[in-house]
Amino acid sequence: MRSPLAATILATTRDAAWAPILVFTVHMIASRGLGLYGPYPWLDVPMHAAGGIAIAYFFHRALVLAGRHGVLAPFHALTHVLFVLALVGTTTVLWEFAEFLSDRYLGTHAQAGLGDTLLDMLLGIAGGAALVGALALRAGTRRVSLDRVGDGARATEISR
Repeated sequence: MRSPLAATILATTRDAAWAPILVFTVHMIASRGLGLYGPYPWLDVPMHAAGGIAIAYFFHRALVLAGRHGVLAPFHALTHVLFVLALVGTTTVLWEFAEFLSDRYLGTHAQAGLGDTLLDMLLGIAGGAALVGALALRAGTRRVSLDRVGDGARATEISR
């Protein structure tokens, strides 16, 4: 029998890892495979926003599944939103650190300066906030629990 943590990791991987993997794959094909970032530098904008959306979805589902498997206690909806946003912000900063180190030690030229880095971080966090806001609005307007939104199962009504 699997431990609750192992079950959570497997369920999260199965349920939500596709989103950041898809965005990263599209990014790599566009940048390295097709060289599109040179002639179309504006592609960086939607890619960072999409990355924020994807990582927010991943962390949203990870926290929901951790609650269902007993790894974490279920969160209040506001705590859930704030936790997901904090994780998105942290991931965004770590991503930019990785780009900096890659530029410095591998000569990749991923960052075009401070303005580019800060805009990338803003777009990633804004993308994550957009997803979390959309999930919260969907849960609020349909009177459903936030942990049921986006899990493939039909959301259930909450009794007053």
